[in-house]
Amino acid sequence: MNVRLTIVLVLVLILIGGLVAVTQVLRSGSDNVPERKARLYRISSAELVGIELTQLGPDKIEKGTDRIEFVAVYSADGNREWFIRKENGGDVAVDVKRWGGIPALVGGPSVIRDLSDDEGALDLSVYGLDQPKRHIYLTLKQGIRIDVEVGDDDPTSRGYYVKVAGTRPLFIVTKEWVDVIMGLLSDPPYQAEDVETG
Repeated sequence: MNVRLTIVLVLVLILIGGLVAVTQVLRSGSDNVPERKARLYRISSAELVGIELTQLGPDKIEKGTDRIEFVAVYSADGNREWFIRKENGGDVAVDVKRWGGIPALVGGPSVIRDLSDDEGALDLSVYGLDQPKRHIYLTLKQGIRIDVEVGDDDPTSRGYYVKVAGTRPLFIVTKEWVDVIMGLLSDPPYQAEDVETG
């Protein structure tokens, strides 16, 4: 009888050990969830009511500045439409197909690298941020205005140095993000009939 009892106890011990091992494997597998990428900031596209882009000409002395402003207008039923504000004050509807993802895109650019703790990060001239040539202004429903200053591209040419005006942290964001957003200056998302009538 002792042999049978011993065999049963060994089998129970093996079963418990197996369950513990399986539980540990499953638990360690859940730790492999990829980390969320760091963001320069996070804004819900629903909170965004204005985007303004400015870029100085290639010569800093040149007074001409490229500028475009996009504004959100809410209808009585709560729907939001985006318009390009013209210099004369008129608004032109954006091409929805080309504009569709822009509000979400400006809502939180990925950070390649945080330079806040690096030595010398306070000398903004090294990064082209002492007098930034490009600005991305975001206006939120609450009237808050965020100024994203865009500096030079980094040595790897994979990103641009950026910072939010009035803050100390300095970051590198993806080159594609800046190129798409600032590309709206040279290629605004006008509707087809607005382009033809000019």
